[in-house]
Amino acid sequence: MGESVAAEGRDRRRLTGPRATWGILAVIVAAHVSVAAFVFDPKPFVGGDNAGYLILAESIQTGQGYRDLHLPGTPRHATSPPLYPLVLALARGVGSGLLGFKALSIVFTALSVILLYFLARRRLGATASLAVAAAFAINPVLLYYSHWTLPEPLFVLLALAALWSAETSRLLGRSEESTDSGVRLAWAAGAAALASLAYLTRGGAIPLVLAILIVLGWRRRWRALAASTIVAALAVGGWQAWRALAVPREAAASGAHLLSDPANPDRLAGPGELVTRFIDSVRVYLVDLTPQSIAGVPVGGGVNPLALMCGLLVIALALVAWIREVRRVRPVEFYAALYALWLFLWPWNERRLLLALLPVLYLLAAQGLLWCLDFARFKSHAWAVPAFAALLVMVGVPHHVRALSFAADCRRLYREGDRLACYPPPWRGFFQAAAWARANTPEGSTIVSPEPRLFYLVSDRQGDEYPPTADTDSMLAFLDSVSADYVVVAAVSPTTFRYLVPVLRAMPERFEPVHAEGEGTSAAYLVAYLTARPQESP
Repeated sequence: MGESVAAEGRDRRRLTGPRATWGILAVIVAAHVSVAAFVFDPKPFVGGDNAGYLILAESIQTGQGYRDLHLPGTPRHATSPPLYPLVLALARGVGSGLLGFKALSIVFTALSVILLYFLARRRLGATASLAVAAAFAINPVLLYYSHWTLPEPLFVLLALAALWSAETSRLLGRSEESTDSGVRLAWAAGAAALASLAYLTRGGAIPLVLAILIVLGWRRRWRALAASTIVAALAVGGWQAWRALAVPREAAASGAHLLSDPANPDRLAGPGELVTRFIDSVRVYLVDLTPQSIAGVPVGGGVNPLALMCGLLVIALALVAWIREVRRVRPVEFYAALYALWLFLWPWNERRLLLALLPVLYLLAAQGLLWCLDFARFKSHAWAVPAFAALLVMVGVPHHVRALSFAADCRRLYREGDRLACYPPPWRGFFQAAAWARANTPEGSTIVSPEPRLFYLVSDRQGDEYPPTADTDSMLAFLDSVSADYVVVAAVSPTTFRYLVPVLRAMPERFEPVHAEGEGTSAAYLVAYLTARPQESP
């Protein structure tokens, strides 16, 4: 591997000088920002987490603490760590709205591209590092999450910053000194602090924190380990202490890895179930989500053969590099392994979760490619990583063309006054019903819906999500417990017809239709909940 990097270094001196390197990096970042702007969607994302972060930002900025304002009683929130909502609250405090929040995400993803270049350069040299950064800059998943109000862009930025800081520190090098200088100690503590900030952005940063602490302990850098442990303990312990003060419903949401069904916190998964989950997740990420993350999701879903080939090649090359590099005991390899383990045991399989691993996969794949060329005794490596990066970019071109065309049409309709442009019909009806509720229901009404956070953003009416049960008595008891005034029937979630609709049909005397938006199966209905049975006429 050392020979391959040296050869690549000789080649890169012919290809890029310092000024050219900075110029190319600037072009890569500009390309990322430009494509992100062209696929930009000004509307709210229909994921509930997106609305949840906006609500938490409102709670912080208005001085109400860290609370779920959309729920009756505004309980303390303890599911999502507070850093990203705090960032949004600061932006909200200076007058920023939804478009400003989305622009922040693009800033975070652009900075992530720059940090990946600096992280890769410590291993690959300038030319290959620019190629890795370029491939990541045009990655479909990174571009997709660059314009939603979700914590992934900030999380990826902080994770890359922590890894770069850790690898920059000589504490992780081969120094034989028995003591740590203040500068080295600061680098290591900075890495731990950045990893802790990543944890306060998403709980999925625990593998990152552990990777840094494990490497410091393995290398017997005791002062740095002590300082880093204190920093990490303050972040992790502080957040867990807050969770312990939360209401039981929120506290029960922790430990999702060990739950059989995250919607049912009373049942833990057995060892056999965890093994099955692990195997299924490996298969899904290997042959489905990783190729989709490189090439985008084709029309009709699935994976095309070229995308599958590229996905498997990236994973294979990354695995080669990991096997060769893990003996050096550096945080990147430990983070990759621990985060992959975390990913495979998580109850859901999502490209959103894979995003934090993609830049490390690209970096390790480039290292693996150079080692394979060394093994095959190729004399020049300058072309290899740029060519491989170009292949990854080209595979995603059809997806980008479709995304750009679709986004342009949606923005045109949005500018012409259709604020619900390109939402699927069920979501149009849902948001229209929320707007109607804001104008036509009494303030203080409680409205139960399939997505109460998004409903609250539009309607300014508190509510909750109905429980996962079709038992009539249980559902009515829940509606009574939250003092529900209305329920929303909408096809935005299959749970509506699985749980809520059977109860409405079983007890029609307890419900009264009030308003409908949309047509057919896509319609959304606002239904009044009658807290007492109507008196029969004599």
